[in-house]
Amino acid sequence: MLEMHGVSRRLMSYNQVLEGYVFSGVYFSRAYLAGHGKEVRAFLRGLMRSFRFITEHEKKARTHLPKYTSVPMDVAMRSALRDLSGGGRESLEKLNRQQDLLIKFGYLKERVPLKDLVDYTLLPKGRALQ
Repeated sequence: MLEMHGVSRRLMSYNQVLEGYVFSGVYFSRAYLAGHGKEVRAFLRGLMRSFRFITEHEKKARTHLPKYTSVPMDVAMRSALRDLSGGGRESLEKLNRQQDLLIKFGYLKERVPLKDLVDYTLLPKGRALQ
């Protein structure tokens, strides 16, 4: 963001510095899932379609960034995008490596068991980006 104000220059992208780091996710409480399963599945289908569009038409997808993020087009065209190769799924190994980094830098005391936190059962079947 500082680039757009002329304060700094990007030397490397996040993906180059922390390869495979997961910057975002989608979270629902058990109560919300119990009462809104149909809506959650519809949202996730749409999310997978957007991942496919971004992967297949990256330049065109980037043209939408200024409208929704208020960054200038030149920044949108060179910003690092999230790695979407997992089709909406991140491996537990990748997430555990991330936990290890958080422990190393003092943001987490110990690993949190992921088997009860990470659930891909509501995602569309198969790898959505293939």
